[in-house]
Amino acid sequence: MLFFRELKKVVFSVAFAIFAVALVAMPVSQDVLDFSDRKIEQPQPGQDYGVQNKEAPEVIMPAALDTLARAFCQNSYVTYPIGFYKNVKLDSAKQREMADILSALTGLSAEELLALNGQDGQGYAIGTDDGLSVQQDGGFSVTMPSDAQAGAQAGRISLKESVDYAFFKDCMERADRLVGGGSDYAPEKLARFGVVPLTYEEAAAQYERTKQTDHFTGAYARLFSDYLLVGVLSVLPVFLSVALCLRDKRARMNGLLYTRRASSARLIFTRYAAVLTAVMLPTILLFYLSNLSVWGLYPGEALDYLAPLKYALGWGLPSVMISSAVGMFFTELTDTPIAVAIQGLWWFVDINLGLTEMQGGYSLFRLSPRHNSLRHTQNFIDGFGSLAANRILFAALALLLVAATVLVYEQKRRGRLDGYGKCKRFFAGLAHRKEQSAA
Repeated sequence: MLFFRELKKVVFSVAFAIFAVALVAMPVSQDVLDFSDRKIEQPQPGQDYGVQNKEAPEVIMPAALDTLARAFCQNSYVTYPIGFYKNVKLDSAKQREMADILSALTGLSAEELLALNGQDGQGYAIGTDDGLSVQQDGGFSVTMPSDAQAGAQAGRISLKESVDYAFFKDCMERADRLVGGGSDYAPEKLARFGVVPLTYEEAAAQYERTKQTDHFTGAYARLFSDYLLVGVLSVLPVFLSVALCLRDKRARMNGLLYTRRASSARLIFTRYAAVLTAVMLPTILLFYLSNLSVWGLYPGEALDYLAPLKYALGWGLPSVMISSAVGMFFTELTDTPIAVAIQGLWWFVDINLGLTEMQGGYSLFRLSPRHNSLRHTQNFIDGFGSLAANRILFAALALLLVAATVLVYEQKRRGRLDGYGKCKRFFAGLAHRKEQSAA
């Protein structure tokens, strides 16, 4: 049977051996294969429940201003424009614009603020006097020391009186654009400055959501998904597809395959199914091995024993599908392993962008959705629609790429496409032009 022949090719390849080792090594190295020592405890009154990020203006405004003021003094702004760390230094014109933004927030003149350039900012404190107040329109404001000039002389940079939170966010957005984007001053990231203690009531509610929605096992399966998707499933399946498609070329079997009666669609989709099966069977097994370690931690509770299967198929499979499809399409198109570089670059950029969404990042085009926590079930509930749209999109895109692979393969069978020859002539042409330029 064609399917089992293709499956045998995948399973007995060097690429699959490497994949299998990585599949086991990743969860073992990250300590997520055995959760037996990580029971989710019910909170009790009087405990320390940790902290959370919350959009609390009375906390966010002084903390964000403090960070921006220190960065301004040093002319050193930390950004992550595409997920990669970047230290931005502004020219004099843009520093003047930043001074104008700080002036609007503090009441100090731009000249006074520019005089602070080159200092480390350590002597400039941020503080609130009267705290948070609610305005008639429902907005927030923080009342600060009124004498900004005296504050500057005393080594203080503080928000001026009655700074409205909406106005503050607008200023922060201008600051984010000024440094090129990707900073913590972007409105959607300001909550990172709102680090507040978790109360008993909030911790108890969080525990109940984990119990009622996740049935405990779902939380562990979700965390396991996060690690396995980022480290293995979003990138390594491309190697299996590439190895399978190039195997016939290396064995000089293309001519024989092109003359077989099996249709191009049957052959390509069978190969695709073989790769997915080879990847998902051990993946589902690992999901269950990991989840099994917590079943004894919650005696008498209504656990979800299908959670590992749900997360393996619903969370992990779409990324496996797209990685495998990229491998098949570009390998058949070019007869080269260029798909490895394409998928590897996509994966590398995606995991860096995902660092900003560690506790529940379900962006529509995220290759590896993130949820690196046993907590934050509410984030999962709130973002479930976005997550579902993301997973459906990637599954559909994968099937479209496989369908495109069928068209490419059919053209090759008819002798109308020579991807390797075209690639070879293209790079030869580049080398020839380079030699002519040197001459």
